[in-house]
Amino acid sequence: MTTTMQKSQSEIWAREAMERLERDGVVPIPDNFAVYYAYASGANTSLKMAMDAITEQYGKLNQQHCSELYQAFLSLEAEHRVLNTTTSSIETELNRVMGVISRNASTSAEYGEKLDYFSGSLQASLSYEQVRAAVERVTNETRVMAEQNIRLQEQLAESTQQLTEVRYNLDQVRKESLIDPLTEVGNRKFFSYELGRVAAEAIESGNRLSMLMVDIDHFKKFNDIHGHLIGDQVLRLVAHTLIENLKGRDIIARYGGEEFVILLPNTGVKDAERVGDQLRSNLATKQLRRKNTNETLGVITISIGCAEYCPHEDTDAFIARADEAMYEAKNSGRNRVMSKLLPPEEVAVITAKAV
Repeated sequence: MTTTMQKSQSEIWAREAMERLERDGVVPIPDNFAVYYAYASGANTSLKMAMDAITEQYGKLNQQHCSELYQAFLSLEAEHRVLNTTTSSIETELNRVMGVISRNASTSAEYGEKLDYFSGSLQASLSYEQVRAAVERVTNETRVMAEQNIRLQEQLAESTQQLTEVRYNLDQVRKESLIDPLTEVGNRKFFSYELGRVAAEAIESGNRLSMLMVDIDHFKKFNDIHGHLIGDQVLRLVAHTLIENLKGRDIIARYGGEEFVILLPNTGVKDAERVGDQLRSNLATKQLRRKNTNETLGVITISIGCAEYCPHEDTDAFIARADEAMYEAKNSGRNRVMSKLLPPEEVAVITAKAV
């Protein structure tokens, strides 16, 4: 009875997912269906909130939105499936290696026993012919053992190659899971990992850490006028410009939609503001052109919010301050950099709690 009810409910969610896919005009490929099904089932609260926010802003989802949602909320499940498969491959290969070593150990033990026997035999009074026969047997056994060792080396070399390939595949899976495919900068999962890392380093070293939250001005309007393909071109242009003007230790990721986030280790808020203003100025010099006609579509501007990390501050609060500063920049006329400082009394509370 319970199984039947579960099947019936699953069918309802699947039907709702397909109907909404059709309404939004999104191709029902597996990844897209997974996003809509997760929304219909309510199994992923964070995904549901993100979809509701996108729908409120744009009216419906497009392929870009689906790809971002899948990458941010569901790709980890796919990654786990790959890791499980890879783990199984590693276990199989290790079992094979251990079997080879075990068999070789057994053969080596037998070889040792035979040497002991021959050694014992040589202690007795033997004729020339008996000694010669014993030497021949030892020679034959040694040759067999040498051949087995060669086979062992070949088998271990093959296993080493197999495990090297598995490790490479794992590295590729991890790399792909942390990269935004459109802009080729880090994705939100990459940002979360890096933020935790550099915040811990800032606490340990006492060095300063700042964040820039970057939002493309009038992006929705630009998309509506020129289409999503041009919108994708804008996102790539902004990402490329940001990368061009950052240092090697700086960290950039696509936070979602038209937002990028930049972490600036060893940087205080005033220097971070100068970095943000340089990024804004450099982007404003770029002319966006339609590739097939070379038509000039104008310049792209960005609004930037800046915040400096307070050691032991909750990282979500750190992000929220940069986000608030970015909205203040947009509400103040766009194409500018604004900062959100943590009040001294809050700094004192956070510091006191950390002691």
